[in-house]
Amino acid sequence: MTTSRTPVLVGVAQYSDRDGAPGNALSPPDMLARVGAAAMADCGGRVISIDALAVVRLFADSSPSFSSPFGSYTNLPRSMARRMGQSPGRLLYGPVGGNTPQMLVNLLADDIRHGDIDVAMVAGCESLRSQSKALKAGLALHWSEDTGDGPDTLGEETPLASPHEMAHGIELPVNVYPLFENALGAHYGRSPVDHRRQLGALMARFTQVAAVHAHAALPVARTADELITPSHENRLVAYPYTKYLSSNMFVDQAAALLLMSTDCADRSGVPASKRVHLHGSADTHEKIFVSERVDYHSSPSIRVGAARALAQAGLGVAELDPIALYSCFPAAVEMAADMIGLGHDDPRGLTLTGGLPYFGGPGNNYSMHAIAEVVGRCRSRPGSNGFVFANGGYLTKHSFGIYSTAPAQGWMRIDPAIDQIEIDAMTSPSFTEAPSGQGSIETFSVVHDRGLPAWAIVIGRLDDGRRFLSQMVDGLDALIDRPAIGRRIAVVAGHPVNRARWV
Repeated sequence: MTTSRTPVLVGVAQYSDRDGAPGNALSPPDMLARVGAAAMADCGGRVISIDALAVVRLFADSSPSFSSPFGSYTNLPRSMARRMGQSPGRLLYGPVGGNTPQMLVNLLADDIRHGDIDVAMVAGCESLRSQSKALKAGLALHWSEDTGDGPDTLGEETPLASPHEMAHGIELPVNVYPLFENALGAHYGRSPVDHRRQLGALMARFTQVAAVHAHAALPVARTADELITPSHENRLVAYPYTKYLSSNMFVDQAAALLLMSTDCADRSGVPASKRVHLHGSADTHEKIFVSERVDYHSSPSIRVGAARALAQAGLGVAELDPIALYSCFPAAVEMAADMIGLGHDDPRGLTLTGGLPYFGGPGNNYSMHAIAEVVGRCRSRPGSNGFVFANGGYLTKHSFGIYSTAPAQGWMRIDPAIDQIEIDAMTSPSFTEAPSGQGSIETFSVVHDRGLPAWAIVIGRLDDGRRFLSQMVDGLDALIDRPAIGRRIAVVAGHPVNRARWV
């Protein structure tokens, strides 16, 4: 039953800048402060003090590849709070991963339930569009800020790839997700050409949503053929993904959420029409390293996590609507739909934004926008059950949320370690870093350079069943639009890279 400590989401806000000149761009803390103030205003209640402020980690602090040339922030949550005139007792800076927004909601909602805090805000942003344009224009953006302290972080960062994996190219997501995509195509029993057509059909529906979304970075409806056909504007980046099928990170976007206890919402005068409750949640992760996965066409952690959230909410898949699935690349959508029990062409739709390739992929923060959309839809359709699936890494880390305006019946965060026991116990193929001999292709990704095939990541299985990683540089055309999974190859161990060739 609902109690005074029941957490409730009361405020949401989004911000985007598609066309502004880079010299006029808002800095990350300025964007955060804008959406934070807007989320507080959205609750419809009195001005309140925030007890805990959690900010999703910037890409600049997530990967050296995205380090900002315009400075950094010693404590981004503090910088945001000062601009808002707030002094939270708890400042959190989230870990790397697109699952982070939903995970932070789950975590802070439980802190509210336990009475540790009354009011929490979660916010995140990216400004890679303006940063990139400023660099090209020779402009300097003075975005550094030293507050003299640092935020709390949530545990130690776990590397998502081993040195052996990184040596073989398992690093950039755009090169890794095709490993899952090509495995999925074979699992579905499709020819490579037909599978690409199906990818186009899936993501064309996403473009239609983005085309009418006020915050979408690329509000253009495209046909399936437009999405999958290589061109000067739509080059192949890693087979079977073209640019139009890949996450668009170069956006200026921000979002924020405001949560509080039911008692605090009552005292603050938050109208019932603004209140959305968390009914189900889960946080799970796959076996961390890609080379350790059970297979490449399924995700046990999505299946387990979704089942947990649904059971907690007392709902079946048929009762979910609206639905927002993470969508950095088509494989994330397909695999999530498969594991949850949704059709790829479900009439309810699988996105509320248009997805990361078309709405925009603001670093680790995309799912904050998905949650904001779900909250808005639930408010407009009281009693509906909104579902959010958030993904981080290489289909590695997953968080789930089920939302409704109906009062929650005793929601609590289940310790993620409980579900993780089942996932970790699943058997994976044995693995060798020094393979030699013959085997077959388990899955692959052909990395392109300026639209042309350059090299391939090949995950194979030796004849004795052991899995291995390798690269292939010759005969790449035989991997493109031709059946390749299961084909025979030979592999030679090398340092640091194993080499595969056709038999």
